[in-house]
Amino acid sequence: MRLFVVLVLLYPCISRAQDDTVMLRGLSVYHGSEDLRFPVLVRKVDSEGKPVGKYGQITVQFDIVAIHPPSLKIQFWHCNRDWKPDENLFVTDQNHNTSFYLEYVDSPGGVEGYRYRYVNKFPDDGNAVRFDYSGNWIFRITDRKEALVLGEGRFFVVDDVVTPAVTVTNQYLTANTSPLNQIQEVTARITLPQEIDAPYFTTVDVYQNRRLYNPYRIDEWDRDSYTMVKGQATGVRTFSISNILPGNEYRTLDLSNTTRYPNKSLVRAIEGVDQIRLYWRTGKDRDGTAALNKFGGLQSDYLEVLFRLDMTSTDYRSATSGGREIYIAGAFNFWNPGVEDKLYWNSDERAYVVQKLLRRGIYDYQYVAGVWNSRSAQVVNQDWVALEGNDWRTTNTYRVFVYYNDPRFGGFDRIVGYGIGESTQALPGSH
Repeated sequence: MRLFVVLVLLYPCISRAQDDTVMLRGLSVYHGSEDLRFPVLVRKVDSEGKPVGKYGQITVQFDIVAIHPPSLKIQFWHCNRDWKPDENLFVTDQNHNTSFYLEYVDSPGGVEGYRYRYVNKFPDDGNAVRFDYSGNWIFRITDRKEALVLGEGRFFVVDDVVTPAVTVTNQYLTANTSPLNQIQEVTARITLPQEIDAPYFTTVDVYQNRRLYNPYRIDEWDRDSYTMVKGQATGVRTFSISNILPGNEYRTLDLSNTTRYPNKSLVRAIEGVDQIRLYWRTGKDRDGTAALNKFGGLQSDYLEVLFRLDMTSTDYRSATSGGREIYIAGAFNFWNPGVEDKLYWNSDERAYVVQKLLRRGIYDYQYVAGVWNSRSAQVVNQDWVALEGNDWRTTNTYRVFVYYNDPRFGGFDRIVGYGIGESTQALPGSH
């Protein structure tokens, strides 16, 4: 199932609604009040997995283009480990999974990219929305009749039952040729509450930076030669995966300065056209985040941004083999490129281009090769290194989630452990 199908509706020639049209822009989800924080809640629980005490809130923020404040609602669903919503009414409480009353404020004077800003936190203080069980969660923003889906998002709720010790090491994978032989190995070691529960602790997912739609899975029963689970009958489990490509540091675009990039002007990066980076590295990135300008004044408006990729002097046939095309991925589309993110050749620019409407801020982004599958509404056969390069000196953040298949209510997936590992530029060994 593809999420964020209509995550952000970007209409380059429209800034204000002309009729009853409602458009959503700039959707983001994060922990607490800082938009750079990862969207995860970690909480203490009782023996039944119910939360004990307060454990923070998830913030959902977005902008709306409409003549009048529309009647919107947000619904939340607990999902299994594959992000498929649970139909179990005991897990997703239909009486506490919807918010009909969303707070908003008018846009600042002079701003044309949106009319209303919505910032809402969940679980809310009135307890209208609550997350009774841990796991993968999605939300969906719709009109009151659910006839129009404006946006969707993902976040995590974790029961603090086990604490994974996460390590990241640089390795050479001798089966691959350079630069694909440079990999990062992620290992997570957990101590089980008791060995008798071991059959329920079989799966760990690993997320690189903010790529919430491309997890790496380590499962005790899979047949992947690059994953391993050790420690059976010892009370300890060690989950490892040994073929993660580190990629390159992300490209960064800073739109925060109104002098450099004035409002109402098409943005072409002053640094010039992007180049393929297969064999060269760039500076430190922001680990896939977006630092958005604070709400207030003309500095919180949107800009038309023309991304340009020059491939005229490079043989890129290997990147586009198998019918693959070029897409852009970044914090503005949750690192989940869609059909609207495809680059096209522009003879005037002498480059492949795509135009995006972005709120002022600082964005990480990169180019991805892939094939658009209209049936699944996804970019498949993705290649994240064919245009960007691959180097173990790239620093990445890896987040590890430990799943527990709770046998109650016919069975459902909880997350009972969360750990973070950082890669380093230490000299690799061989693998």
